[in-house]
Amino acid sequence: MTRTVLVTGARGKTGREVVRRLRHADVVVRAGSSRPAGEPSPSVRPVRFDWSDPSTWPEAVDGVDAIYLMRPDRPDAPDLAARLVGLRPTAHVVLLSEQGAERMPAGHWARRVEDAVVAGAAGWTLLRPSWFHQVLTDARFYRDSIRTDRVFGLPSGGAPIAWVDARDIAAVAVAALGDPGRHHARAYTLTGPAVLTVEEVAAELSAQLGQPVRADDPPVRQAIEGLDAWTADLYAEVFDRVRRGDFAETSPAVAEVTGTPPVPMRAFVAEHLGEWRAG
Repeated sequence: MTRTVLVTGARGKTGREVVRRLRHADVVVRAGSSRPAGEPSPSVRPVRFDWSDPSTWPEAVDGVDAIYLMRPDRPDAPDLAARLVGLRPTAHVVLLSEQGAERMPAGHWARRVEDAVVAGAAGWTLLRPSWFHQVLTDARFYRDSIRTDRVFGLPSGGAPIAWVDARDIAAVAVAALGDPGRHHARAYTLTGPAVLTVEEVAAELSAQLGQPVRADDPPVRQAIEGLDAWTADLYAEVFDRVRRGDFAETSPAVAEVTGTPPVPMRAFVAEHLGEWRAG
């Protein structure tokens, strides 16, 4: 019997990779997005799914066997996750969380999102990734400062990060969606093969671009300038966690689950040099 999987955030960094990989599996994918795009195919059907519009949820989730739940970064995320899972409690839910969520206080919103999934879903898998490689190629994060100013600035205090590729996260998600029995009640910390400081990432960019990229450690208040209050508080906390070393632990989970080693930063940079070349 063909299984049906809802992918929320289907146009996001991990969501689009989950859709791409599931396209070649024996499943029907509902590619959920607030702005669904693309023509339907036998294996992929774009559907409207908007966290801000619960009226879009029932059709998206109706009859699905599994859900890839890309956690919305908003204060009501725990309630939203609980409500969505409650619409289809028999589905296996693969939640995109974050590295170190298990060490957060019980009342922290990220922990509460995990708790909502664990309490409401008959089957679940938690993915706890470190920082994505892809923030380096995202115009909303660091791409333009690297390309235009040749500066990579992140308030790290010199602490290293176990960077991970979004494609490796997607590969683990697809494994869990495809074999829920094997991955039920499992929480996977997902990282790359090594920890790298901001200075080491900048050095890798410099070496491969053939131009110096300067590492910067700006004050947190500068890094969150212009954000709304809740998002500013969220990022300030994340940067504090970086400085404490909360993202500085590697995990073998990507290779253990997928059978393939995670993509190292050097390979990611080599693959995406065009993103940072001016002109």
